[in-house]
Amino acid sequence: MTMTSHSLSYLFLGVTVISFIFFFYFKVLVSNTSEKSSKKEKIIGNMKNPSEWRSKNNRMSYVFLFWFLASLIIFIYLKFFYGLGLISGIYVIAYLALIVISAFVAGIRRKSTL
Repeated sequence: MTMTSHSLSYLFLGVTVISFIFFFYFKVLVSNTSEKSSKKEKIIGNMKNPSEWRSKNNRMSYVFLFWFLASLIIFIYLKFFYGLGLISGIYVIAYLALIVISAFVAGIRRKSTL
């Protein structure tokens, strides 16, 4: 399976937009659960460990910020600097798999050693 670099660049633009939406979502969650926010009690409610939940959302926001920037750089490179050509679809599948794996690893709950 091969794709043209032009159509592949728009696929990366889509990944860029989706990554930014997830980044924004997690950052809004983190900011709405800060000490100064009036929405804190409505969001947190009866959580057992809100600080761990907030920390995990913060990690997830930085993971999606990284993928947003990486996808944007790849989009710009494919759109403006890469010539017309065919690119294997294996690279795209591997890239999307890396995004899913990194989001899964960042979301895993870490047991505290205390």
